[in-house]
Amino acid sequence: MLATQMGAIHAATMMMARRLNHVETIPQQDAAERALNKLARTFATQMEALKRYRTSGQQKVTVEHVTVNAGGQAIVGAVEAKGGGRK
Repeated sequence: MLATQMGAIHAATMMMARRLNHVETIPQQDAAERALNKLARTFATQMEALKRYRTSGQQKVTVEHVTVNAGGQAIVGAVEAKGGGRK
């Protein structure tokens, strides 16, 4: 459904771009420019939604290199905080 909407918005954006290219008066130019801007922003928003859908909203970060200087400490692996600290 999103792809269909994106196709329709893209077609309308191209139509408004052509119309903007052939305007004869300033009011026509202003109206075509506003419509083109709205359509382009809508398409960009739809692209973001499609990206979120394809990536399932999850991001993965991979650390490729870690440097620990002398006197420093590092933990590599899964860390679980356990309860039961001092009172």
